[in-house]
Amino acid sequence: MDLTKQAPRSPYDALGGITFLPRTIDKMRANIAGTAGAYNAKTGYSTQLFGLFGVTADEFEQIVRENPTDEGVLRALLARRPLTRAEIDEWNRRSVNRTPADEAGWARHWKQLEDAGFGDRKDIRTMYDRLDLDDGREVPIGGRAVERQ
Repeated sequence: MDLTKQAPRSPYDALGGITFLPRTIDKMRANIAGTAGAYNAKTGYSTQLFGLFGVTADEFEQIVRENPTDEGVLRALLARRPLTRAEIDEWNRRSVNRTPADEAGWARHWKQLEDAGFGDRKDIRTMYDRLDLDDGREVPIGGRAVERQ
């Protein structure tokens, strides 16, 4: 995976029903290959995913190194910490709908959109939509359908 030439998979993509996991695998494979570019495999929201499985960033890296397929990575993670359907559903609900929690977070969100050339997209409210835009994916006006809280 060469993230200097292409973006990782969308945060909406799922593996084993778990969103963000394919993206994190892509970032880690690029990190291992030395082709991560501006992407960091061991920080950001990926750390929340590591927490879901009860692994550290270094442990996740080792799992990716030892498993050349996405399915192998998933099996190894689930062997470390099996997840219930309810836990996966809660992860997805919380992650897909994740918006900044406070004024400082909103300021960072708007700045990141502006820095990516999308300062006019005040309709983009979730992290997943912002990441997709930043990666060059089309996001409909109003963002993707998400649960409004």
